[in-house]
Amino acid sequence: MSLLDDLVGKYAAMDLEEIFNAVGIAANKIHPANRPALKEVTLAQWLLESARATSKLAMEATNFAGLKWRKEMEDFATPILIKVPSEPEPVEFCKFATVEKFLVGYWKFLTRPVYKGLEDHTTTPETFIGFLFRKNFAADPGYVNKVMKLLPEAQQLLGDANRVGRSSRPEPTLQVTRIPQEVSVGQSFRVEGVAAPADSGKVLLIEVDDQFKTKGATIGADGKWQFDFVLNQVGDRKIEVFTDQKTISLNVRAVQPNPGASGISLIGSVGRGGANNSEDVRKVKSRLHELGFNWIGSSNSVNTGTIQAIQLFQSIIVGRSNVLGDGRVDPDGLTLDWLRANNAPRWQLMPKTDKANGFRNFELEDTSDNHDFGTDWLAKTILAAAKDYQQTFRNANPNASLFVINNVSLPVGGDTPTHAGHETGLMCDVLLPRKDGDFGGITFRDAIYDQQAMRAILQSIRRQKLVRAVFFNDPKLITEGLCDFVAGHDNHVHFEITPPARN
Repeated sequence: MSLLDDLVGKYAAMDLEEIFNAVGIAANKIHPANRPALKEVTLAQWLLESARATSKLAMEATNFAGLKWRKEMEDFATPILIKVPSEPEPVEFCKFATVEKFLVGYWKFLTRPVYKGLEDHTTTPETFIGFLFRKNFAADPGYVNKVMKLLPEAQQLLGDANRVGRSSRPEPTLQVTRIPQEVSVGQSFRVEGVAAPADSGKVLLIEVDDQFKTKGATIGADGKWQFDFVLNQVGDRKIEVFTDQKTISLNVRAVQPNPGASGISLIGSVGRGGANNSEDVRKVKSRLHELGFNWIGSSNSVNTGTIQAIQLFQSIIVGRSNVLGDGRVDPDGLTLDWLRANNAPRWQLMPKTDKANGFRNFELEDTSDNHDFGTDWLAKTILAAAKDYQQTFRNANPNASLFVINNVSLPVGGDTPTHAGHETGLMCDVLLPRKDGDFGGITFRDAIYDQQAMRAILQSIRRQKLVRAVFFNDPKLITEGLCDFVAGHDNHVHFEITPPARN
């Protein structure tokens, strides 16, 4: 039996409630329906941290989570000095005598004061990992996303170990896998989840504060569902998502943007290598949060998420395709000038499909991908181009394909393995129109490719004042000056915008 098999088998057989009671976690605050998902997401975390139980730390110390030595762990582990790739020098880590000791010790580690309030962040896998990330469990800005990508593998492993479907979760099931903890009033946000495959085709209902009931998403054939929502009143809001057999209650805080934030002044620098005066940090984080960079936490201290958000903001305001900022806001610098600007870039979910204006957001529909976010500058450009295309072409050719976008940027920006660029919310992909009115799945060489519609789409994109580059490899349209050749762009258009003048 491999070390990974041993870990999975023993974790699948353990009762989380017993572990919680043994280490001092308030089990009564964690709903039983959420515990299988906690088991899945923590296993996904360990798969990442231990390279599927093959790391030096896993093999020599039975430590699958990268837990550093802390005195509170002395009843569960012993210290061991190990050199790991993420640290420049050897570091003391926890060494566990057995896999069972690790499984209990991991949860004991999370009872340390820095993780106070953990029980309130267990409603979804992403909420749990996001909480750990904000508490500096990991320094990698893409940590949450990397863990979530391994969630299906963890589910399968636990399901196989239990010899039942997906980690012995009772059927039918309804679970939320993604929801923000806090949003600005009027800000569109996304809720995602899964349901039992048997519920495929059913329509979810949504109720806010026990009174505003509306229809939500239709559950897909694979059991996945998602919907976008907006809250227009400040406060701690309760959202209930339910089918005819199961209900989930979720809490989201809706906050009013600070109207005075744009006039901020600083005594010292904030961010990497800055003075980081607590009041200065509060001002910068409040403004960033107002602008949609809401993964930075609410404390008056600088963490990895704060620096990552500053870097992303800096890269946006100078029009970069990749995140390369220095992570510091200086009292007399360009970054602060842009934070004060009335048209400072806002980070947001890209617009929803609007067929009346000839627009479809295929990226939002694709639940296997999450390049759904970008700047409000890009969102406005996309909608304006789609509207122009509708008015100048589709009104006269109603059977033509819609203006269909695909990849933009990840929820927190930054590196995306599937693209060069696409890190700063300033670039977008457009899928090719087809003569049958559909879109995508073709190159410009295919007979079904609708060059006439593509020409109109490119013309509409080019009419937008912020557009700086358009890449697509149709030789005819290149000779017409509508696009430029870049390898890899036979099957989609890529366009980029430049920042507007600051005001």
